[in-house]
Amino acid sequence: MMAVPGVLAALSAPTCIALFSQVDRKRLLLGLLVMFFCSNLVVAFAEQFWLTLAGRVLLGFALGGFWTIAGSLGPRLRPGKDGVRATAYILAGVSLGTVAGIPVGTLLGEAFGWRSAFQAAAGLTVVVAVLITLCLPSLPGQRSAGLAQMLSLVSDQGMRRRFAAALLICVGHFAAYTFLAPFVQEVAGISGQTLGTLLFAFGLASVVGNLAGGALAARDPATAVLTMTVLMFAALAALLAFGSSAWLLWPVVLVWGFAFGMVPITIQIWCFDASNGRIEGVQALIVCVINLSIGGGAFLGGVVADYAGFGSVITLGALCASLSVVTVLLLIIRQRHVVCES
Repeated sequence: MMAVPGVLAALSAPTCIALFSQVDRKRLLLGLLVMFFCSNLVVAFAEQFWLTLAGRVLLGFALGGFWTIAGSLGPRLRPGKDGVRATAYILAGVSLGTVAGIPVGTLLGEAFGWRSAFQAAAGLTVVVAVLITLCLPSLPGQRSAGLAQMLSLVSDQGMRRRFAAALLICVGHFAAYTFLAPFVQEVAGISGQTLGTLLFAFGLASVVGNLAGGALAARDPATAVLTMTVLMFAALAALLAFGSSAWLLWPVVLVWGFAFGMVPITIQIWCFDASNGRIEGVQALIVCVINLSIGGGAFLGGVVADYAGFGSVITLGALCASLSVVTVLLLIIRQRHVVCES
């Protein structure tokens, strides 16, 4: 039920850009919100499994399209440097939703039954639709966007390397994070409410990292991405070394959360900076990479955990992060070499 929306979101992100490149963005967002609303209602009132699955399929298509369009609006709403700040605010909303969504949904489910969480989500979707109707200006589609734009990005060697760095860091993170709880329980003996608080603190640190990453990316996108990858590698390596210490575990996990919070905004601005205005195509491919990383990282982590234990999954995450650091460094060196030659 979790994998289906993620895989479909990865597919719908580029599909949405390819099919609706010339549709007004405000109308497109409202149409996607209708899909969100319907998906939540279907699940909330479903009596059969196939209806629940159908609702999740609808959610996956809506999620990929909405994330792609909304995440790329910052530079259009606030041109120039203000566009970076606007993008950071948009992605901070994603981080806050990720942090708050699970505990709020759990509380609603425990108090009123699991269906109430989906009913509340449907109601919240209506509120968002009203706010978009009132606050978002009309934003015409761009004729240059679409399948051709995404193909041009994929054929660009520099962009491919940027997407490779993003894939490595995201796969490493999701592989390791999927098994953070059992790893902490095994090596540090932390469980129950304390473990829940630790994971919640991770989420809060990611929100702070998102805002800090946006500020740093506004000044120097490449340095921001390099900082993020180094922090991620350092945190995962430190978790292996000091995870058994309850006192050192907390700051290490907070640094990891901070680094992960930097991932979407720094990667996005870094890719935007090199895209020559192909913003929606970049956003669609980033959404595709991240959603594939969620499922792929968790699957890869599961295979490693089954054969070599939870510690090996953290090692896998650190290895992926280190490869991402190397990829980013090589890109920076190459870019500076080209600048010096010109």
